[in-house]
Amino acid sequence: MKCVLYISKALKSFTNEELELLSTTSTGNNQKRDITGYLYYENQRFLQYMEGEEHIINQMVDKIAHDERHELLALIEKQDLVHRRFPEWGMKNIADLMFSNSAIETTIIQTMSIFGENHLNISERTQKELFNLMDDLSSVSLKA
Repeated sequence: MKCVLYISKALKSFTNEELELLSTTSTGNNQKRDITGYLYYENQRFLQYMEGEEHIINQMVDKIAHDERHELLALIEKQDLVHRRFPEWGMKNIADLMFSNSAIETTIIQTMSIFGENHLNISERTQKELFNLMDDLSSVSLKA
């Protein structure tokens, strides 16, 4: 199993209705592909985390990279995921949820935006820390 975390910059603003449609459509498609994860949108930035079988995740990353609605800024891939972080989420729009620790998303978005917009490589240590934040988000989400 594999997981990816990416941030992209929307090339146009998305309305709440468009985000809801995107989330609903993604959830249905991802259930068919056995992909779980979440989508977060803030200030024209998409933060998405996906987990599933490696070849399917690779196909999705290729599709996302060629999607004309946004520009991929930074992508982190991790192989050999043992346990899903979000096993019940087909593609949850986490903006709808009230997490007690919303600083997690902000930290991830800011960190990945800085690296992506400045065309910097994200070090292995930073990647590990970002996935540790994903673990924190996963544990918080179980209480939501």
